[in-house]
Amino acid sequence: MKGIGIDTGGTCTDAVIYDFETGQVLSKAKTLTTHHDLKIGITEALRQLPEDLLRQCGQAALSTTLATNACVENLGGRGKIIFLGVSRKVFNETWRSYGFRSLDDILLVDCRILPDPAASEEPDWELLRSRLPAFLEDCDCVSIVQLFAADHGGAYELKVEELIRAFPQFQDIPVILGNTLFADRNAIRRGAGALLNARLVPVVRAFMEAIREVFSSMNLDMPITIIRSDGSQMSEAFAAERPVETLLCGPAASVIGACTLSDTPNAIVVDMGGTTTDIALVKNRIVKRAETGIQVGDWKTFVKGLYVDTFGLGGDTRVYYDRGGRVHLAKTRVKPLCTLASEYPQVLEELRALDGSGRLNVSPLHEYFILLKDIEDDDSGRFYRSEHALCSALKKGPLSYEKACSAMGKDIYTADFSRLESARIILRCGLTPTDFMHIRGDFNAFSTEASRHAAAFFVRSSEADNVEALSQKAYDLVTERLYKNIVRILLTTECTSLSREPFDTQMKDLSDYAWKLACRGRRSSGCFLPGVFETHAKLVGVGAPTHIFLPRVAKMLRTKAVLPRHAAVANAVGAITGQVTSVTEVSLTPVAGDDFGKVLAVTPDSRRTFSSRAGAVAFARKEGRRIAEARARKQGARGKIEIREEILRNESTMGYGTIWLGDTLRFTASGSSLR
Repeated sequence: MKGIGIDTGGTCTDAVIYDFETGQVLSKAKTLTTHHDLKIGITEALRQLPEDLLRQCGQAALSTTLATNACVENLGGRGKIIFLGVSRKVFNETWRSYGFRSLDDILLVDCRILPDPAASEEPDWELLRSRLPAFLEDCDCVSIVQLFAADHGGAYELKVEELIRAFPQFQDIPVILGNTLFADRNAIRRGAGALLNARLVPVVRAFMEAIREVFSSMNLDMPITIIRSDGSQMSEAFAAERPVETLLCGPAASVIGACTLSDTPNAIVVDMGGTTTDIALVKNRIVKRAETGIQVGDWKTFVKGLYVDTFGLGGDTRVYYDRGGRVHLAKTRVKPLCTLASEYPQVLEELRALDGSGRLNVSPLHEYFILLKDIEDDDSGRFYRSEHALCSALKKGPLSYEKACSAMGKDIYTADFSRLESARIILRCGLTPTDFMHIRGDFNAFSTEASRHAAAFFVRSSEADNVEALSQKAYDLVTERLYKNIVRILLTTECTSLSREPFDTQMKDLSDYAWKLACRGRRSSGCFLPGVFETHAKLVGVGAPTHIFLPRVAKMLRTKAVLPRHAAVANAVGAITGQVTSVTEVSLTPVAGDDFGKVLAVTPDSRRTFSSRAGAVAFARKEGRRIAEARARKQGARGKIEIREEILRNESTMGYGTIWLGDTLRFTASGSSLR
């Protein structure tokens, strides 16, 4: 049996053909991701694979960093969220800490909700009905989150959905009920995940539609799954309803791929792509999981997955100078000038002229802009006249920074492109680590000359001495960010008390100190504390640029770097070698008051009270296994399903003995998505 693995990343789209019987990669392909039309890059990758092998494949699996990148770069659709019963006081004190960025996308509905449905007070439904049209205007998707949703079976969420569907203009808008996503208690954190889900609906939907169109055009007919954040697979239909489950889809696939391709029991898996770097930990061949929910950027969610720490660093990370001429590494992605010039020859001519002019400026005159999305027919009033003018001019092709300012009717000191960039209407193009890889000869697939001319202007306008020194500075900045983040991750996972967000100032100072010592490359540094951080775990690198930067970081950490064969397409390998896995939890808690001695059992879709603990456990096992298997099949599992059961006990030891506070029964259903 053979399968196709496809990974669509921020920079490249990869494809592999994998033989399940031999465990071998039979063929692989890599091409650029075409953000303006994903089908182009996907088609090109598949056409590089042998057609006879493609026809032998009976399964396809996908991974993508599109959702991850949308989260990190604050992109995606216009999602909104309705909270029911959440305390305004608590929300006002905490909403920013969970990743929410704008109150305009949030509607708080006052009502008194308690765990006992009979004791709760419903909201003013007529008042809510009157507020919905204005709130949902220009909305791509809406999520609804109710306090104590599991105890109520999401009854209030269902009522709000009914109110929304009563309006003709909202008949087709996706409505996501929070209780179908997460069962955890913290309603605000559930809401963060639910709002992300709403924002990611159009992102993942466009990806899946592109895949299906490509397969149809190539006459490929087979089941398609997509990797979840925990490294397991799910069906297309499941992904369409719960796109937030793909939040760490790409990073999880890279971890599974790294484990498949390397034989390293203790590893720090480092996946450096175009936009982000993802780091996971493997101890005794077991991948560390994020039991309390994953976090990407500022967003804290209850999405269960592998522990993957994601931060902005990749081959397409912007290298820029500030008004003082100091060189910096941003956290955002831009299109490398070497690739832009390869697509548009006039860019090379303009950069050559800029270099020859001898000009220097505090503004980045070497940078360009390209159009990603046309807004000509957008009559919402969201965009300024100057922004429409720029987009109209960009239809003819890329514009340099100076020409883009002129198109907006602005000068180079006052033009503001941030709104169009954050809305992913336009994309900035500039110098990146990929450009400096070309300059240094480490990678030469595109226009090295364009990178050199842009770097020459950059040198004149910054504190850099020459192009070679600037290239080394860019490499040092990449290495520094990679080293410091690995140190941060190891510190906060080994010493959980250090897990503060944002990273504690003193811990940042410590990592800065360690970096300086590591750069000296010796223990005897003339100071009273010459030791540096080190680890026995090997650094396993996947992703194209890791072979350049990882060995130096490994040396600083006094360990070794492992660069597996086929590492550049590890995400695609991880996609096709994953399994369908579903986790269901049932909670058992003792009942107080008049029903003392009884046990309450709460499943994802029901709650029942039993006179004995044994009866509750029997019910939990029966229902938990049934729900876990049903969910696995909904996610795309076929054939035999294996179910693993765990009991997580909650007990407290007192002076007079041990008190039972409850149990959580966890059921993990696993199966194959193969026919």
